[in-house]
Amino acid sequence: MPDSILRMDQVGSLIRPAKLLGAREMYKARLLSREELRAYEDEAILEALQLQKDVGIGIFADGEMRRDSFMTNVSENVEGFEEHYPVTQQKRPDGSIAYVEGHGKAVAGKLRPIRRIAGPEAEFLLKHSPGPFKITILSPGGTAGSYRVGVTDKVYPTPADMTRDMVAIITDEMKKLVAEGVTYIQLDEGLPGLNEGWREQQIAQGNDPDKLLEDAIAADNACWDAITEPITRAKHVCRGNRTAWGGGRGGYDWVAEKVFNLLHVDRLLLEYDTERAGGFEPLRFVPKGKVIVLGLVSSKTPKLESQDDLLRRIEEASKSCPIEQLALSAQCGFQSAANADGAFMTMDDEKRKLELIAETARKVWG
Repeated sequence: MPDSILRMDQVGSLIRPAKLLGAREMYKARLLSREELRAYEDEAILEALQLQKDVGIGIFADGEMRRDSFMTNVSENVEGFEEHYPVTQQKRPDGSIAYVEGHGKAVAGKLRPIRRIAGPEAEFLLKHSPGPFKITILSPGGTAGSYRVGVTDKVYPTPADMTRDMVAIITDEMKKLVAEGVTYIQLDEGLPGLNEGWREQQIAQGNDPDKLLEDAIAADNACWDAITEPITRAKHVCRGNRTAWGGGRGGYDWVAEKVFNLLHVDRLLLEYDTERAGGFEPLRFVPKGKVIVLGLVSSKTPKLESQDDLLRRIEEASKSCPIEQLALSAQCGFQSAANADGAFMTMDDEKRKLELIAETARKVWG
């Protein structure tokens, strides 16, 4: 894959058209068949691919148009998850209350794949993508929140037992994707320890935070190590993108050395759009040969960043990590911040941000 293309990236999800969202609700109400819903998804993906071609982003994605969220293609295609999504009450920054539907369904039965997780996505992109594309998959550790005491422990005595089955399921899917011709796979989520106070909390509970982090890294590596073909391997470290609450807060300081050196990936997509992610100093631990994709453009707000500010921050990051080991993207996908959480980002807002990423990357790296 050309180096110029890899200097600009995107996390995966794009804003889903109202027509598709309506069709998905009709499907849930059993007013549309899966095949009829698929037609709406296909149309939305083709529109998303054209958008990406128009802005010149380089790395294409289907926008995760076939999913309710980045992780639901796992719970929809793997048996063992509870039927309903959890709903939590969250306070917005302005003090108002939002009732937010989460996407981490509890595991209540033995995990067993009943359909391909990302097969239809890859099949469509192999036929229709105008250029190199990525497939995003939830990392094995990304289901950690699906382990609920009193529910999951009736099937899996420990979280490690559940993760072991998820590793096997995700590995199998990744191997199939590569065999089909996919050359860029990104695992999402699944790294503990990025919130302030988490380390101290784990110690107080009698847990070893370093081991928990190492176990999460090992779960991802078990998947990557099963792939022998030369593909682009990426990890998106998500800090939370719903605008109804602040999400995880805390720098990469204590996890950086282990994550950057032990994770068997070529590139890490890191959030850096706000101060909650800390400074660039931890990037000094990035080893040669790995790329850090700086998530400097926010997908949580429609306000367009200044290119001068982006250039300044890229220069600042280059003091800790060589410029040739850096790239640029939004900090997260666009869909979760475009819903009822209050961001009200439009497709035009999204387009301007993608254009800014592409134009800035070309200005920096040529």
